Amino acid sequence: MNQTLTRPLAVVTGASSGIGYELAKQFAQNGFDLVVTATGSSINEVAGAFEELGAKVETVQADLATYNGVETLYNQIQAIGRPVEAIAINAGVGFS
Repeated sequence: MNQTLTRPLAVVTGASSGIGYELAKQFAQNGFDLVVTATGSSINEVAGAFEELGAKVETVQADLATYNGVETLYNQIQAIGRPVEAIAINAGVGFS
């Protein structure tokens, strides 16, 4: 059977660093493929670390504080055509 069809899919926002990165890493280590997103291009760089753990990784560079950013993520998830088994909404905006 195709491994892609047997692995569950997780979506992790804010996955380029910090808690989001660690969440994505845990999903990858526990047999999930990933859709990871962040506002910066560093999301493309960290995807390799998750792939080394056996995950198939799709990256989305989007600002989820905007309507267009949310639509971009949603459209990418739809385009993959697989059910989402888990989602970790870790993206946030801080104010001081």
